[in-house]
Amino acid sequence: MHHILFKFSKLNLALVFFVFIYSCQPKEIPLSEDYLKADAEFRERLSKGRDHYLKLVGLHPLVQGTNLFGSSEANNIQMSSKGLPATIGAVELQGTNATFTAADSLNIQLSANDSLVNTWVDAFTESSENGAMLKHNQIEWQVIKRLDEYFLRVKDQDAEAAKVFKGFQAYPLQSKYVVEASYQPYGSTKTEEVNTQLGTNQEMDFAGLLSFELNGEALELVVGTGGFLIVGDLTNDETTYGGGRYVYVDLPEEKGMVTIDFNRLYNPPCVYSEFTTCPLPPAQNVLPLKIEAGEKYARL
Repeated sequence: MHHILFKFSKLNLALVFFVFIYSCQPKEIPLSEDYLKADAEFRERLSKGRDHYLKLVGLHPLVQGTNLFGSSEANNIQMSSKGLPATIGAVELQGTNATFTAADSLNIQLSANDSLVNTWVDAFTESSENGAMLKHNQIEWQVIKRLDEYFLRVKDQDAEAAKVFKGFQAYPLQSKYVVEASYQPYGSTKTEEVNTQLGTNQEMDFAGLLSFELNGEALELVVGTGGFLIVGDLTNDETTYGGGRYVYVDLPEEKGMVTIDFNRLYNPPCVYSEFTTCPLPPAQNVLPLKIEAGEKYARL
């Protein structure tokens, strides 16, 4: 009898200890209805914004001089979309100027207002990266500059990728990943080169430093102008994209507190389109912990 009571007492003690430990764990604060509504609206905007990247079908390096493009093998750049003319035109790259000239008898339009153009000049400066978007039927293209390299980026309004893409899996929303950070702006904007997934470099402007705590650790992130954050963490190459994820924050004009919502970490365009140039996280933005929030690498 004493033996049975002793075993029962040990069981009770173990149960009490378990309840005590469990009660000491930090409780997950429920997210408000307003938060959930705002998050749903964010996901909707994110989905619509991806349409542009999903319709990209080409990213072709340009050389100084003449760059012919179209469906013919005789062009410097051969395109494979259906119904293309043998040659759409040529981009003449001379220094920092890119001049497009249409092939004879083709109707070429400026995508911004549908006006007809026979020639178009993009005069790039140190700060400009994207030329004007031109189009013929369902095909659109523009010259882009990344540091001192130039590319022809091509878009097809009938691209199959845009029709079949359903989105990405994501971690459950958790209130602990909505954190308050102290923002310390730099005296002036700092311009640094960051790597891209293409192996090229890209200049980025950084506004200041965000300091915060997450899972009991003191952490810092450098934030770009406009509140743009590129974040790496220990989920990268496991459940999330190896090149980090992006999120925006609202920056004050002066130092102050800023909310970082890691639930809104989203995949860069290069995760779902190989025809983009995506900056990778600066070394100081690769965090030494897992952020199990935001979008995963796996698709729906």
